[in-house]
Amino acid sequence: MEQPTAEQSFATLIKESVVPLLKENGFRKQKLTFRRERDRMIDVVNLQRSAGNSYESIRFYINCGVYSPDFDRITGKPEHQRPAEVDCQYRRRIENIASGIGPHVTVDAETDIPETAGLLRSALTSALTVMGQLHGPDDIARFAESDIDFDVFRYRLAADNIAEAHEQYRRARSQFGAEPRWQRLDELFRQASDPYDFTVGAD
Repeated sequence: MEQPTAEQSFATLIKESVVPLLKENGFRKQKLTFRRERDRMIDVVNLQRSAGNSYESIRFYINCGVYSPDFDRITGKPEHQRPAEVDCQYRRRIENIASGIGPHVTVDAETDIPETAGLLRSALTSALTVMGQLHGPDDIARFAESDIDFDVFRYRLAADNIAEAHEQYRRARSQFGAEPRWQRLDELFRQASDPYDFTVGAD
């Protein structure tokens, strides 16, 4: 019996693991991107194929995101009806929010499809639980990966969360203030605060 190609193994793996699990959880598929809407939030799961794939082997990454239309509305940006993962304000690779999975999955003719499918289902189930904990733009801001996320800083100012904006700036200054790039970062904070009644660094 002829062995399946890497492309065939990849298609079988996705069909037997990612597609049914996400469909059961309310996602709709568009190529390798899956979306579901829930309570003014949109969850996004994207399978990103590596640029270096070959006939013999396919490597892919799993990107997870949560998009809040209200976050964009409050900060004056146009809302996305069908956001891509890069449009999400909360973005994580699956290995950062789920255990038991590495930074990528590699599929070839020798891949144990049932075993790998089980791993993917388990990791995605854990990731969906984490993503489901975000219920609004305040949660998006609260789970920001970095204090130099200027979109989060603008959101806090626009939403009149002044104490949180002050605290974000103080944390950023404490972490990066001794670095040569701090002058540039500090100027970006000041530019972000210009439209608002807010003085960067004021107590």
